[in-house]
Amino acid sequence: MNKNSGTLYIVSTPIGNLDDITFRAIELLNNVDICASEDTRVSKRLFKKYNINTKLISYHKFSEKTKLNFFVSQLKSGKDVALISDAGTPLISDPGSYLVDAAISNSIDVIPIPGVTSIIAALSVSGFNIDNFTFYGFFPRKEKDKNKVINKIAISSSPSIIFESGKRLLKFIDYMSLKLEANRQIMIAREISKMHETFYRGNLKDIKNLIADDQFGEKGEFVIIVDSTKSNRDSAMHEEDMRILQVLLDNLDKKKAMEIGSEILNKTRNELYKIKLN
Repeated sequence: MNKNSGTLYIVSTPIGNLDDITFRAIELLNNVDICASEDTRVSKRLFKKYNINTKLISYHKFSEKTKLNFFVSQLKSGKDVALISDAGTPLISDPGSYLVDAAISNSIDVIPIPGVTSIIAALSVSGFNIDNFTFYGFFPRKEKDKNKVINKIAISSSPSIIFESGKRLLKFIDYMSLKLEANRQIMIAREISKMHETFYRGNLKDIKNLIADDQFGEKGEFVIIVDSTKSNRDSAMHEEDMRILQVLLDNLDKKKAMEIGSEILNKTRNELYKIKLN
């Protein structure tokens, strides 16, 4: 990397509750030369709370190309730059990819300052198996793109995560109800870590009523997690059991492999023999 250049820091900020920020993030935001902010009005509230006086410069989806050269030139001149979004970790459905790519292309160090992201926060309380998952960002508006996403969700063997706005939420649920089975489980997180934080859980058939009955149900920001189909989930679990059992059989004698497999997979030896035969 270019030793004469500054460093670009990708800094995670709170998604609602301003206390959800790391000590490292506060220290760094105080020490960089410039902070590129998706919305300076939002960032000013955070900066005021923690007495951060670093200069804020607006950098959003409508200006990320036009201001790109400015920030790259600042970095090349030796200045350290922090990139923050309105909430959470930058670049996840937020601007910043052009700047990161340009910095890397110019041999400028790019360092992440980890913190909160609404995706992981929502997944952690979903109650679904989240060993694997797919994130689709904001739900598309064009019919063709909608169908592509829904068709993938329909056959997914792992949970699917989608962002949606309050004004489009009920229409989104109606759309999913037309395309997916009525008993598909779903969890909708609203305003995570904020005053009106709410988690709606149920199947597609019932979840709309839960939201409609809540006076705040259509207000705020939403993270939607659609669970996988039961058949695909069971199939994925079966394939994983087979993979583990095969590894044991490849490395141990049959009796020992079945003994350890029974303990690891919480299955009887007869069940394991059936898996092996299949």
